[in-house]
Amino acid sequence: MVLAYAFVQVGQCFMSVGPAGMRFFPMSTSDARLFGSSMTTPTLRGRSGALSCRSSMLEQVRERKMKEVEELKANMPEDAAKILEKGATNKNRYLKAVKKPKGTISVVPQIKTKAPTLGSFASLPAVDVLSAHCYEAGAAAIAVCTDKEFYGTDWESLKKAAGQQARYKGKFPGPLPVMAYDFFIDEAQLALAASYGCDAVCLNAALLGTSTKDMVASADRMGMDALVEVHNKAELDIAIEAGAKMVGISNRDMDTFQLKHPVDYQLRTWSVPVEETVFGLVKEVPEGVHVTAMGGCNETLVAWTLRDEGYSSIMVGEAIIRGSEMRMASSAYSAAYNEAKGLIMAFKAKGSKKYGPSATGSFFGKGEGAKESLGMMSI
Repeated sequence: MVLAYAFVQVGQCFMSVGPAGMRFFPMSTSDARLFGSSMTTPTLRGRSGALSCRSSMLEQVRERKMKEVEELKANMPEDAAKILEKGATNKNRYLKAVKKPKGTISVVPQIKTKAPTLGSFASLPAVDVLSAHCYEAGAAAIAVCTDKEFYGTDWESLKKAAGQQARYKGKFPGPLPVMAYDFFIDEAQLALAASYGCDAVCLNAALLGTSTKDMVASADRMGMDALVEVHNKAELDIAIEAGAKMVGISNRDMDTFQLKHPVDYQLRTWSVPVEETVFGLVKEVPEGVHVTAMGGCNETLVAWTLRDEGYSSIMVGEAIIRGSEMRMASSAYSAAYNEAKGLIMAFKAKGSKKYGPSATGSFFGKGEGAKESLGMMSI
């Protein structure tokens, strides 16, 4: 008897079809070179709305998180178990903090030291110092990545950032709300976040699919706001149907975690995928739902453009982390101009996207908005 097999590339994995049925195998770097970048890669979707063949990265994340959830449930901290059972009152601190009048934008720094597509890009010797910078610069809230494998920071990092914010109790403004940014797939993880004092969590619609609705409800029951991250119209529909009060629109390909296409800041032009996702989807968000731009917002001009297109908030990671690293490494006589505080202030500034500088590098004391970007001056 002759056994016949067929191998087909689907997304970032192989599909084999043979006597045993269909199986999926992750594609290696050498496999990708063999097939070439021009090969057509069809997309498969399951009932949940999430990709059936996300074996590349997202499916690996799901499998890893399932194991983490098993371990968490087997060793559930007492505080988290109590919240999971009894819940908590949601005061909507995060949602209230990021809401701003039309024509202005709030900034949410995202604390991390790694990215799935970059690897390690910075070191943060003092998370509490960065947390203080965020407060002093007028950030609306802080998002701390707690998936150490992907982002380099963890629950201990969140604890330090939140601990610094607790020092501002009784002051005006008060402590910044803190969000846990992770790959949440189970309410036990939400209970853990709540036990750390989180005011909000980020839920990924590509990962959760139609389970998003239950997770949004669970977060609310445990006293936290939920920002639902979406990447296309189908996921936006899932988020709205789930009753999300906040959505985050990302120009990221969840098969590879790469930004679909970068923006040409110098020429002030926007590639088609950006037009379809970042600019196109914001017009589809219903009235009353707060919308945040996520991923790749590392330039002041981009922040101002997003503001003018209707975004209420931006979540910024790499640029602020790099700026903070420069700040920590400088002295009183050689402070970096584009430090974290300065960037946050520049992103918030009511500058003109038409005449504003085309890159963060232009903020070395030149161009419109420069005064907002200078966090320190040396005399």
